[in-house]
Amino acid sequence: MIEISVHARVAMSEDGISEEEINMCLERGELEIKQLVQEEMRYGKQLEFKDKTIMVIYTYRKEGTRVITAYLIRRKKWQQNK
Repeated sequence: MIEISVHARVAMSEDGISEEEINMCLERGELEIKQLVQEEMRYGKQLEFKDKTIMVIYTYRKEGTRVITAYLIRRKKWQQNK
């Protein structure tokens, strides 16, 4: 089961990220972050879509996967023009 936190839902709404994109990122994204935060291991996966790149920060709990937050990766203009 995947639980999406209130914070993540607000961030998703602000950045135009759908639940389907979250699920795709969790399934197919590249692991970019693995960090221990307050005795809880957190992971960050990144996935590039046609028109955007998203990062999903999540953890594992007894109930399943919990999405902590999600956001767009914003690239600087000079990186886009390479």
